[in-house]
Amino acid sequence: MGRLGNSFVRFPHRCVIYTITDVTPFSEGTRVVVWEGRCRKESNTSVRTFKGADGVYKSDYRVQLGSLKGGSLPGDANAAYDGVEGKECGAVVSGIVAGLLMDVVDPQGSTEGLMVSEAYTGNLGTTVYCNTPKN
Repeated sequence: MGRLGNSFVRFPHRCVIYTITDVTPFSEGTRVVVWEGRCRKESNTSVRTFKGADGVYKSDYRVQLGSLKGGSLPGDANAAYDGVEGKECGAVVSGIVAGLLMDVVDPQGSTEGLMVSEAYTGNLGTTVYCNTPKN
């Protein structure tokens, strides 16, 4: 890569994946964080990922979870197997399922309450598909 490649940040955004427990008519419940760290949020206006013979993941956003091997964020502990110390790589995170919620902070601001519709974990990292909240 040229000089631009040296300063390229693969996972420039920050995200938190969580669930809300113990919701009652008198309480908004307790927020339980499942994963927190670096990510890359991409609008999913035309991208479709094919799953198996029939399934196609369709969502508003695709979020790739990242880590910095040896980094200081909580999600950095989930660095992919091929990660090099001090370099960004994908985060391999299990346990992310449909129905969880996600907040993402990027240069456009904060997007809160994204609903996870699907997650795929491979050797190179985890991709989370999510939709905007329907009010």
